[in-house]
Amino acid sequence: MNRHSLFFKLNILFIIALFATLIAGGSFILHIAKKERSDLLFKGRIIMHEYRITQQDPLKLFEELQLTQITGEEKEEILRQNSGFEQIHALPKRGRLIRYQGHMYLSLENHRINLLLRDDRAYWERFFVPLLVMLGTILLLVSMYILLRKALVPLKTLQQDIEQYGEGALTKYTFSDKNDEISLVSNAFYRSVSKIQQLSSSRKLFIRNLFHELNTPVTKGKILTEIVDDPKTKSMLDAIFSRLASLLKELAQVEQITSENYILSKKELRIIDLIDEAKDFLYLDQTIETNVTDQTIFADFSSMSIVFKNLIDNALKYGQNLEIIYEDNSLSFVSEGEPLKGDFKAYLEAFSDKKNSNGSGFGLGLYIVKEVLNMHSMGLEYSYGEGKNRFTINFKNIL
Repeated sequence: MNRHSLFFKLNILFIIALFATLIAGGSFILHIAKKERSDLLFKGRIIMHEYRITQQDPLKLFEELQLTQITGEEKEEILRQNSGFEQIHALPKRGRLIRYQGHMYLSLENHRINLLLRDDRAYWERFFVPLLVMLGTILLLVSMYILLRKALVPLKTLQQDIEQYGEGALTKYTFSDKNDEISLVSNAFYRSVSKIQQLSSSRKLFIRNLFHELNTPVTKGKILTEIVDDPKTKSMLDAIFSRLASLLKELAQVEQITSENYILSKKELRIIDLIDEAKDFLYLDQTIETNVTDQTIFADFSSMSIVFKNLIDNALKYGQNLEIIYEDNSLSFVSEGEPLKGDFKAYLEAFSDKKNSNGSGFGLGLYIVKEVLNMHSMGLEYSYGEGKNRFTINFKNIL
């Protein structure tokens, strides 16, 4: 068991409390036994004192002290059965205390008297109340321990539900009708989950409707370009609507990636094809310097194209003289420009408020790059030197 868990600490606390109760109860019972023996010995002294005064058996005193005189065969039998009694305490030159068949006996002997007195109370009666208190305390401890364990059990369920929620697998949960702290925390968590799921459903519905509404005019626009007579105008409109259609498709992919609903379709890809696809996304006609030839990677074409597109777009927006360099199973996008300000990890957050040299932020660009590379178990690194920014995709290292 985890020594840091509440269950472990509860078990330790229960064991300590149980042992403390047993030790305290045992000590109290021993104290009572010692006191009872002392009381019986004191009664013996009173009887001896009374006998010295009256020179006869003080029968009335026996009754007052709750003692019964044993005589005849019964007395002889008890005294004869030496192996059957346990000597508890000796009265020097006067007598002794013995325990025999559940009773305490006081034996008083000297040259004048020979008495055997039985304590009328059964031996166990002296410890009935202390034992009852100790057993009641132990029962209370056990009951509280069981109740506390039952109260803490929902914590394990809550932990499992939180883990399932983190993995996106929490579909069923039950609100508790109890008012203890754990139930209140569980219900607060489940209410938050319910609200987030509702917001997620609303978001998906909104995005789905948005894409549908945007696709309709784009599709109609592409149809209308077919009736335009001027070739130049037709070509321009066709490029615009094709670009809009590509952007909508890219936005749909980005939405799936950021919501973790995107399923990778990995295969062997030529890096140069990904670069060309990214240039088509950006409608770039200019040549980008690169040493890439026939190198390949194992990746998903659509999402990795977005990565290349965002890195090329950032390099061209915030720098100049872009060069793409392949070396040692990594690909670097190198451009001249001002270095990034602050911690690079901040730029990997969605809509980072970090500003580059022209005063604008990187938005979702690097965040999407990071998310896609995470899905591919690839790394993104940044460095600056000799007036150049270098963004490197490491195809073999996990981010």
